[in-house]
Amino acid sequence: MKITRVIKYNLIRLFRLKSGPHQVASGVTIGFIPSWLPTFGLGPVLSVGMARFLKANTVSALVGGVLGTFIWPLLFFLNYKVGSLLLDRNTKVDELDEVEYIDAIEHTYTGIVSSHSSGFIFLTGAMCNIVISSIFIYIMVYIMFKTYRVRILNRIR
Repeated sequence: MKITRVIKYNLIRLFRLKSGPHQVASGVTIGFIPSWLPTFGLGPVLSVGMARFLKANTVSALVGGVLGTFIWPLLFFLNYKVGSLLLDRNTKVDELDEVEYIDAIEHTYTGIVSSHSSGFIFLTGAMCNIVISSIFIYIMVYIMFKTYRVRILNRIR
């Protein structure tokens, strides 16, 4: 019961923001970007910093950063899969259960140093996924805030 109250409270806070749909959608989009990369748990903090730097809504950026924190294994798995698809290489990760945070950090570092590694596959997939998900999230949140903001607030209450 307590978790549902916290979720409801944060949703009400998000939908009561005085910012326009562009600022809120930009904030959620910017907030979700660090979730695609291994950030050692600093994703939400980076999200808020990026939102302040780019003049987006910081509360919605925090929401986007926290949402991505819970699904990082899926995001890292998608990075490996999209990168291997684009580069036409095999990846060491075939199942979602095989995604390890430490391996992703190591692969990211080796991807920066060498272009013939699984890290390069990971980074290529991450960059592609960041662009595609940013466009999708921005459009989805913008439309939701522009057209359904009042209706969603009335339902949540």
